[in-house]
Amino acid sequence: MKKYLSLCLCLCFLLIAGCAFAETYTSTAAGFGSDGVTVTITVENGTVTDVAVEGPSETAELGGAAMPVLAAAILEAQSPYVDAVSGASLTSAGVVAAAEDAFVAAGLIEKAEEVKGEDESATADVAVIGLGASGTFAAVSAAENGAKVIGIEMTNGLGGMGNAAQGMFAIDSVLQHERYGDDLGSDEQYWFEHIFDRTQFLGNGKLIRTLVSESAETVQYVLDHDIAMYLSAQPQQIAHFGETIVYHRWNNTQPFVHMAEYLEKNNVDIRYGTHAEKLEKAEDGTWNIICTKADNGTLTVNAKAVIMATGSFAGNEAMMREAMGDDVYEAAFVIGGCDGVGLQMLYDNGAAKGELLTMNHGVGPKAASTPDGGAIKVATQLTMNTPILWVNRQGKRFMNEDLLKDTVEFSSAVLAQGGFAYTIVDEATVNRWADASYENTGSWIHYWDQNGMFDENGEHTIYHAPISKEDFVSDFETLSATGDGIVANTIEEAAAFIGCDAETLKETIANYNSYVKAGKDDEFFKSPESLLWTVEEGPFYVTKGYNAVLGALGGVNVTEKLEVLTSQDQPIPGLYATGNNLSGISVAAYGNVEGVGLSTALTTGRLAGIYAAEFAK
Repeated sequence: MKKYLSLCLCLCFLLIAGCAFAETYTSTAAGFGSDGVTVTITVENGTVTDVAVEGPSETAELGGAAMPVLAAAILEAQSPYVDAVSGASLTSAGVVAAAEDAFVAAGLIEKAEEVKGEDESATADVAVIGLGASGTFAAVSAAENGAKVIGIEMTNGLGGMGNAAQGMFAIDSVLQHERYGDDLGSDEQYWFEHIFDRTQFLGNGKLIRTLVSESAETVQYVLDHDIAMYLSAQPQQIAHFGETIVYHRWNNTQPFVHMAEYLEKNNVDIRYGTHAEKLEKAEDGTWNIICTKADNGTLTVNAKAVIMATGSFAGNEAMMREAMGDDVYEAAFVIGGCDGVGLQMLYDNGAAKGELLTMNHGVGPKAASTPDGGAIKVATQLTMNTPILWVNRQGKRFMNEDLLKDTVEFSSAVLAQGGFAYTIVDEATVNRWADASYENTGSWIHYWDQNGMFDENGEHTIYHAPISKEDFVSDFETLSATGDGIVANTIEEAAAFIGCDAETLKETIANYNSYVKAGKDDEFFKSPESLLWTVEEGPFYVTKGYNAVLGALGGVNVTEKLEVLTSQDQPIPGLYATGNNLSGISVAAYGNVEGVGLSTALTTGRLAGIYAAEFAK
């Protein structure tokens, strides 16, 4: 027996000695979103066996899609130094930087020494800082109007958030005339008054008028540059059904690839991976822009005119907190962006500070998956996007849930509750959602077109198809793991999850149920067709939704010719601002006109190029 035990112990020691122990190393670096990107590598016997990349505030379409691609590339290469994913350069750079630190911590590589490149200088008639949507159009437009143009872009690609945008607002366009003939159903006067009214007349009337009147020419400019556009059969959001379709949508997924051809054709000198950091007035009245290149060398650009197209300040935490308030910033789901340095350069040169505004656009969970890979399939599409019962952290209703017909409107209503709110449905509602024989689910989704919802005849419908209850329940397991949802057996459990008084929540639900049964909402006047389902029998499915902030708007005031203004409303000669750097199109809240953001970017970029080229001449 002693020999047997000794043999067993020897075998155990041999097995332990021969076993490979896995260790993990994690690092975080700045990406596109405000939360950055985190890379975790698993190492066994000096080999990386797994790479996980997380970036909760990276854009789903660009950075979110790039992260698994980058993780697979790092694993295959056994190196952090992999190629960036096109259209997601900031996310890619963050992943590479975080992976590099993780590899260094694991002892797999040594930190690469930074090598400083040569300093250089360049001259131009017009310098465009930032080549997102507005900056790309500004650079092409200025060059086409006879200017020698230099473009300064901190990433390695064009278009920025314009690549994620789906379309632009325009009225009186050639596409509308093809659809409607000469009877568009609405005109420039209607849309000018509509947008100006939405600002409570605090907006820049001349700038709004310019946007409306020039939007059709911008559509033509897009078409003339080989970027296809189309008008969908219906507006994308339900609140705008019945209106003239003003949302001109991209007909391809990479519109700025086409613009790159025109930049090259017009000899625009693009400096990628270059970060503009300082703007100074030269003695002769021109402008010097001091930049750091990708190789850490300095680039100094001298230009007669400067177009600031840096996309505002969504990546600047201090400015975002100023715009939103600390508590709301902490609660909301903020997709980051530019660091605000463009605005600061303008402020340093006498520009008055305009309104700082966030782009509130929808509500959703903060985490789309759990650390172990659990993903949400369908639950939040229904619970966060349909006119069911919504309550705030006090357990009280706070809006007419029909506001969900417009993303901006209900997003703003949720923002006013501290940046988050809760939805509640009972088991009977989930069963109806999952019942294929139920003719009308009663739950429309505001992004009906984007979600590709079709009826049995293949026609677009605002109502979702029946869902798998198993998927729905599975999603709530994931939501529970992330802390954004719960399946509560009682109202008391639901109230505990929300953090509100149980009796208050019971009263809210009882009142709501009475409105449903009466077909009349005496509190917020919700439409009878949306008052379909009560909340009565548990289990109760509770979802916590956070206000989604897609970016930031504003920062400087401009003339209708995009000239940057001082505090005395005097133009600063040779300084122009475009796109999200502008104040005056949206005021107090992001304008609820489909495509107004991209329309502002493309139209002001196109016009700024014209005006800056004229000034340089």
